[in-house]
Amino acid sequence: MDLTDNKLDLVEHSKGINMSYNFIHNYVGVDLARVQQANEELPIPVSLKTYIEVMTLHELGHAADREALLASLPWTLEVYNTKKAAPKNSLYTDPDLLKIVLDEQLMNIEFEITAWNQAETMNNFHQITDKQTFDFIRKHSLASYEKPYQQNLQLYERLHADAVEMTA
Repeated sequence: MDLTDNKLDLVEHSKGINMSYNFIHNYVGVDLARVQQANEELPIPVSLKTYIEVMTLHELGHAADREALLASLPWTLEVYNTKKAAPKNSLYTDPDLLKIVLDEQLMNIEFEITAWNQAETMNNFHQITDKQTFDFIRKHSLASYEKPYQQNLQLYERLHADAVEMTA
């Protein structure tokens, strides 16, 4: 963060999320044990230092998009309250509720892509790591959002098809 001249606080936590940007309080959170574990989960070895630097750039990419994140807060809270009020397990059996989950996941993927694009710009300017390593970490990180979205999308399509079949 010093290299990019970013003055965000770094807050250690143990939430099981390797690194995150808290856009409400404007700080980067890090779970050191999870960062090490996440680095070890990469299919190709990357030094822990490089992994942390690239992930930090990514979180700073979120910080650069803070206004958009803040603007999403009312809808995010509405989704949170809808999910919280829904009967247990209905999020994945009710097509209307699953559609809300999908919309939320898609919004998160868009925020992730934006943050990675910002991080790429910072990496190109500061030369933190080579493009191949950066892209590898980006792809691995994005997959953690895209795979669950694709799984839920397939489920939604099956539920929706079943509902149409039942009404036909």
